[in-house]
Amino acid sequence: MVHRSAGKGSSRSPAAISVLMGLFLILALLCPPLSALGFIYLDTGAQPDLVAHAEGVTEYYPGDAFAMTVVLTNKGRDTAVQIAPRLSPGAYDPSTAIGVTVWPQAGDAPVTIKSLPVMAGDIGSWGKARLTVSGTVFQNATPGFHTIPLVVKYRYVYAIPMVGDQFSTIDLLYRDKEQVLPVTFRVRGDVRPAIRNVSCENMVPGSQGYLTALVENTGYATGNSVTLRVVPADNTTFRMVDDSVFIGKFAPGDVVPLRVRIAVREHTAAGSYPAVLIGEYKDDAGMIRATREVPLGIEVLRGAVFEVVNQDVVITPGRDRAITVGFRNTGDTPAYDARARIIGSHVLVPSVDSVDLGTIGPGETVTALFVISADAAIPGKRYVIDSEIKYRDELGALMLSDPMSFGIGIREPEGLDAITSNPVALIVIAGAIVLIADAVWRLRRRKR
Repeated sequence: MVHRSAGKGSSRSPAAISVLMGLFLILALLCPPLSALGFIYLDTGAQPDLVAHAEGVTEYYPGDAFAMTVVLTNKGRDTAVQIAPRLSPGAYDPSTAIGVTVWPQAGDAPVTIKSLPVMAGDIGSWGKARLTVSGTVFQNATPGFHTIPLVVKYRYVYAIPMVGDQFSTIDLLYRDKEQVLPVTFRVRGDVRPAIRNVSCENMVPGSQGYLTALVENTGYATGNSVTLRVVPADNTTFRMVDDSVFIGKFAPGDVVPLRVRIAVREHTAAGSYPAVLIGEYKDDAGMIRATREVPLGIEVLRGAVFEVVNQDVVITPGRDRAITVGFRNTGDTPAYDARARIIGSHVLVPSVDSVDLGTIGPGETVTALFVISADAAIPGKRYVIDSEIKYRDELGALMLSDPMSFGIGIREPEGLDAITSNPVALIVIAGAIVLIADAVWRLRRRKR
């Protein structure tokens, strides 16, 4: 209600009325068009205020798989009562984030994110929503604090048009919003063994040898009470005699020697066999941790391998027949203090069955002279003799070669051999010698 005084000033001239009507027309044109139709436009001035933080353990080591619990909190102030007190409580809240979706991304963090986009629903004023972000930390992640960005999308009420009869109808206006919320986590330094070089010594079938390596700590942490161990992938081919080395303190950049003893099963084929280097250490908090596995290879050689190089040996029946046999080392390691031996039978009886050969290098051929008796051998037949070589490997272990066989052919004696090997001929010769001797004796007696 407008109160007016009763004086002369209350009367208005037509000109003044015209001016006032012009001003009202100008104001009507300057206002939003819907206001002329009974529209009140209220800009709430409020909106959601989302923040994110990680809950629980947020420290990881390189190579760790993680499942991080992230909490979204809406710090927006509830303004529903102040803006529209006539509405029933809970009818709407401009600070509510509606239809929240969260898409975790790696960004510049040294991680691989495995989580898919998540629907978090509506988050009201001071409401919370929890979600899990899973992934894996890079093996070469540098220690320090890193950030995982969460791309968050939602809607919120930004204006409240009030229309209709006596402005009793509300038609809310929404606005889409996208935010990137950082979530911080920490990567701790660890001990990372790296093999700088590796070599194998005397890794031959049926013996024991050594695997030697230089190991460097390429990580960012110092390990205490460090133990390094070699684990073959095949524990039937290899038996670890001494499988570990105690290092003690292992600081970043340190290089330490590793030497483990391994037994190799007999008849193992030459080649490279997989194994891993693993370790245990105490971190700066005194917790025992395991290093990541480092692949390496166990190189197995053929060793000393022998074969007989000569063809069949041919002899005549009789005693003390000398035979020459050649042996070649076709393997890839030397044989030390080698000694060859032949194994006779009831037909071929060795009188000299062992011969020292000395050191036989790879590819070398040596000969051995044996003596056998073949009194019972039958001309025209072929007999087989087995042989073997005992030797020592590079570490001094006594080794025995696989059996080797070669043939001995028996031929008819010729010339003097035919006479000396024939008992009848020997009797005739002996009788002739006796008769000649007797004749000589009688002749000399007559001359006297």
